[in-house]
Amino acid sequence: MLIIIAPNILLGKNYMMNCTSPDFKATAFYKYNSANETLLIRPMKNRWKDFCKTNAQSEESISCTFNKLNISRSSTVKKEDGYIIKSYNINFVEYSLFETIKTYKNNNLKEKINNIYKCRKIKI
Repeated sequence: MLIIIAPNILLGKNYMMNCTSPDFKATAFYKYNSANETLLIRPMKNRWKDFCKTNAQSEESISCTFNKLNISRSSTVKKEDGYIIKSYNINFVEYSLFETIKTYKNNNLKEKINNIYKCRKIKI
């Protein structure tokens, strides 16, 4: 019986974590399927969505880079007098999430904010 169950435990392809913003205003679940390189997000009281394709806040040019259990996502939000570049670095080895928000005005960097989310592993 152990021989049948052990390979599934050792070769697990799904990873999941729950992350909360530093100001405790936003919480979301992240699920990563390493076999298909699919990253799903489920904010509180919403359904699962593909984080690499979901367009939140009128984002443009969304791109994801998968490097084993490290995922990088970047997007651009255009404003009237500038734009915002958001980037997320998600690590399913350390179960961490780093967000960087760069605000540009007239093509000059106006503000840079780094947020370190508090994350915890969820067993599937």
